[in-house]
Amino acid sequence: MLRAMARRVIVALEAVGTVGMALGAGPTVAIRTDFPGGNVVVVKAEPGAVQLAPDLRGGMPWFYWYFEATADRPGRVNFIFPEKVAGFVNGAIGYQGPAVSHDHGRTWQWMGTDDVQGNAFRYQFTKANEKVRLAVTMPYVEADYARFIKGHAANPHLARSVLTKSLKGRPVELVQIGKPGPGVRAVLLVCRHHACETMASFVFEGFLAAALSDTPAAVEFRRKYVLYAVPFVDRDGVEDGDQGKNRKPHDHNRDYGEGSLYPEIDAIEKLADSRNIQFLQDFHCPTLRMEDHQVMYFVGSKDTPAGNEENVRKYARMIKEGLPPNSPHGPLVWLQKRAAKAAGDNCNDHFAFREGAIMASTIEIPFAPPKATMNATQARGIGQAMLKAWAKMEFAGGHGGTPAMEGRGAGGDGDKAEAHASAHMLPDASGPGRRLEH
Repeated sequence: MLRAMARRVIVALEAVGTVGMALGAGPTVAIRTDFPGGNVVVVKAEPGAVQLAPDLRGGMPWFYWYFEATADRPGRVNFIFPEKVAGFVNGAIGYQGPAVSHDHGRTWQWMGTDDVQGNAFRYQFTKANEKVRLAVTMPYVEADYARFIKGHAANPHLARSVLTKSLKGRPVELVQIGKPGPGVRAVLLVCRHHACETMASFVFEGFLAAALSDTPAAVEFRRKYVLYAVPFVDRDGVEDGDQGKNRKPHDHNRDYGEGSLYPEIDAIEKLADSRNIQFLQDFHCPTLRMEDHQVMYFVGSKDTPAGNEENVRKYARMIKEGLPPNSPHGPLVWLQKRAAKAAGDNCNDHFAFREGAIMASTIEIPFAPPKATMNATQARGIGQAMLKAWAKMEFAGGHGGTPAMEGRGAGGDGDKAEAHASAHMLPDASGPGRRLEH
């Protein structure tokens, strides 16, 4: 019933102040979520307030929401979320306030915090029938990716195909940049294992754009590597507006190894075998409000493959040298000792233990850290810095293996002993002693 409410809810109200906000007559608004990425539940509507909550759709508590509001006349409307969301007080609104779009979700800006008070925010409609989209983050759905690809459709370095079909029959896109050949090694980029982690997609897009360019770094990258990229691992969740994180019985990033539930994961594993993937870069976002998660950081396996820590630390340093001004702090490096699993593995660990692996890295991109610039342009710039750093890398260690060959089988996932991962963490010297592992 809650899900049905979330897909299309018309709410009539006279907006007056709440939670300490100023009183005053306001417009009648209509709230809807029946568009790609839409998500919210209207809990209660009464004069002066619309009480909302993230639509969990049977999953664990999390913080993603995204809706459109239309006003019948100018005036102020207050939107209130539960005081505690995903375990955090005021956990539904980030440090730069809600994101707002005036062009049906094509472009986004942060509202800032002047109109935020605790678990609520207010929005001033300026004209009759004004439509505005509001979200906890800057959404990135198939339409955004399609605009990016359209701008590069004629690029000779780009090849596109369908990796598989999702559980709901949607095509899961696979991008290839560059070509296999003698001495060329295969790199895999994956994004949106968790549907709501939207800011990671802008960074992912920036990496792809840089790899497709004619800059010296891109030319050098394509000389040494062929890149395979999956923009939406949880294809259905992104379009449906799911939280994605901790979905039941487990999410896409706990589906690697034997007995995968999701066709995307099975197809990624087969791709890794057939293309001899030796490098993994996974893109994520952490929690919204935890203080430790307002920086960029790498997580993953410390000791496997051999040299992984050395490679990730060097990579992080080189990224930092090329970041756009006022980027979030980092990337820091927080790796752990890990052990392989036969099933239920996450993406990073699965690729770390593959035969021939050289580096397996997962980067966490904060949603809206205080005092830093984080928007679509900035995030793309971070992705570009990542590509430039990668092109300059001289990688150490690895399990051996051979360069990428078209259609070549890689021969399995390496030795998979059933064991429990060590809880020992290797924090960066400037990093905190805790973080959420994806």
